[in-house]
Amino acid sequence: MDFGGLILVVLGAAAAIANLTFVVVAFVQIVRDRSLAWQAQAIWLVTILMLPLGGTIAWFAVGHRTKEFERMLVR
Repeated sequence: MDFGGLILVVLGAAAAIANLTFVVVAFVQIVRDRSLAWQAQAIWLVTILMLPLGGTIAWFAVGHRTKEFERMLVR
C-alpha cells in the first residue's frame, strides 16, 4: 500500500468514527428529550436508523431545538 492509499484509509476510518459518534449522540439526545412525544421520538430514531447521515444532520439542524432557542427565535 502506498502513502496515498494509507491516507485515504485513515481519513475513511476517521469519517466513519465521527459519523458513528454523531449518530450515538443524536440517539441519546432524542431518548432523553422529555419535550418530544414518544411518537416523535420513534420517528426520529427510525429516520436515523434508515438514513444515518441524513437523519443525523436533520436532527441537529431541525429537531434539536431547546426551549431557550425557540424563545430566542420568537423575540
